[in-house]
Amino acid sequence: MTITFISEPNKHIEEYFDYYFDGKKNFEYAILLNGAWGSGKTWFVKKYLEKKEDQKKKISYVSLNGISKTSDIDEAIFKSIHPILGSKGAKLVGQLGKGLLKATLKVDLDGDLKPDTSVQASLPTIKLPEYLTIDDNFILVFDDLERCELKKEEVLGYINYFVEQEHIKTLIVSNEEEFIGNDDYSRKKEKLIGATFSYTEDQDLAIQSILDEVIESELKKILNSNLEVITQTFNQVGYKNLRSFKQTIFDFERFYKKEYFEWKGNFENEIFRKTLKAFLILSLENKKGRFQNKILAFKNDEVVENKKESDATSRILKSLCGINSKDSEQFMNKYNCALKDFVFTRELWNEILNLSILDEQKINDELYEAYFRIKEEQPTWFKLMDFWDLTEPEFEELIRKAKSEIESGSLKNTSDVLHTISMLIYFKNNDLIYFSVESLLPIAIDHWKSLFEINERMKTISDFSFIEYSGSYGFYAKGIEQFDKFIKEVMESYEDKYKEKNAERVQDLLELMETDGWLFAQRISLTNSEENYYYNLPILREIDPEVFAKKLCQIKSRHSNSVLIGLYNRYTIKGSFDMYDEENKWLDHVENSIKSDVLPSADKIMKTKINLRILSKILEIKNEIEK
Repeated sequence: MTITFISEPNKHIEEYFDYYFDGKKNFEYAILLNGAWGSGKTWFVKKYLEKKEDQKKKISYVSLNGISKTSDIDEAIFKSIHPILGSKGAKLVGQLGKGLLKATLKVDLDGDLKPDTSVQASLPTIKLPEYLTIDDNFILVFDDLERCELKKEEVLGYINYFVEQEHIKTLIVSNEEEFIGNDDYSRKKEKLIGATFSYTEDQDLAIQSILDEVIESELKKILNSNLEVITQTFNQVGYKNLRSFKQTIFDFERFYKKEYFEWKGNFENEIFRKTLKAFLILSLENKKGRFQNKILAFKNDEVVENKKESDATSRILKSLCGINSKDSEQFMNKYNCALKDFVFTRELWNEILNLSILDEQKINDELYEAYFRIKEEQPTWFKLMDFWDLTEPEFEELIRKAKSEIESGSLKNTSDVLHTISMLIYFKNNDLIYFSVESLLPIAIDHWKSLFEINERMKTISDFSFIEYSGSYGFYAKGIEQFDKFIKEVMESYEDKYKEKNAERVQDLLELMETDGWLFAQRISLTNSEENYYYNLPILREIDPEVFAKKLCQIKSRHSNSVLIGLYNRYTIKGSFDMYDEENKWLDHVENSIKSDVLPSADKIMKTKINLRILSKILEIKNEIEK
């Protein structure tokens, strides 16, 4: 007869469990299964107990997680033995629960450290179910020992009663790494535990079992068809925690809707696979604390890098892949990807994974823009990508249309502008068209600039990958000098557009000085706040220093204090930038204006405020920088 084991790498454990639990011998010791948190040992134990239940074994499984007193263990045992009587709805846990346990197990429920063998239990007039009878078929399991809030040696002493006095076969499941150096635990363990086994993680089997728990049958089928992607991604993340992986799969089940990935009746498995992989990476990385508060938020560099470390092209390429610090570069290199490969924007991922918000409209909109719009609208450039199969008249007609779309500025999407120019440059470079493309480039740049909306937190194009692709399609002209130059000019046009709003930003900051000094400080400082728009932008140089000096002295003290703290943080906390180096002349001008323009005409209260609070803080900032 062929024996089927739950897990081949752990079959020796299962064989010993059978020997221990199935024999009639009184072992007078418990057994312990040791394994790292999230390794799958609990899953293994529960699978084993299912086999024992099929063999008519009577099982009490108790998780010690969070238990802080032995009476809670009593109650947990009772509930596991008879969950109906133990339920809150039955309201019988109290005295009834203790009565049944006293009568059945003779446990010390009164806290006097003596078995209650002499207690004449006053039972209700109900017949004890046969299930409560303790015999060789009974198995007692205590899981999560390391997460019990009682002293571990106290718990082992408690469990020892069942083993020694009641001869109950008992399994303890724990992560013994948590008890290194605990001599009291070691002494108690030596007395109680007769055999210790270390669980070997059976990854493939565990992953498969987790997928089997997905309720939606169609999703389960799709996940199983992508098992290789799932396993590969799990290993790539390197966070070997099956509990966290299980949570991630269940979160994905909650997120998933078939309609997201359907297009004209067809299920787009490629898009599903990309989304699944991104979900797994970001969820697991987030669970192990990889990001800075928000999904895909990375640490800023703490020291100023050598400005000669890389040429301009390299810096631009990194920026467009979402790489703006060493931390982000390590992450993108780990997965050999750019931001575009994560399907959704950072903001939407943060809603999905951190805030548990599933906005179906946003999800559909972003998937549509990235993948489905092009299939639906079939823009001219998209048709030209398959020019190999076009007749020459069809090709010439599409070329005329593409040229006209650029000249007339009729395109409605930034991706369409970039791809149209890419195709035209590619065809020119390969002698398929004969007119000059050069005259179209400034028109396209202006058109793109008018379509692309400014993101207040994005000073340069660092969150959009369009050197190699846009709208999930790669550029045909990538690597052609004329196109590369065009892309750089597009990037510069964004920076120009961003700077055009500096006058509005200045006015906003001056108003915040009067109404919300704390928010002013957040705007200009390097913090974890989403409001730190200008921590690496020399925006203060755009403010008239005399206007700033006068306002700083006139606003309420609580606001001026916040503004000064903001200035202190701005100039003393340095990343891969130095705002003081950019604005020190401006700050000198502010200081001089306070001394020469504001202080002479100030009343005594104002003079005291200026001397003790404002000028002293500016001096403190300068002294701190000079250290």
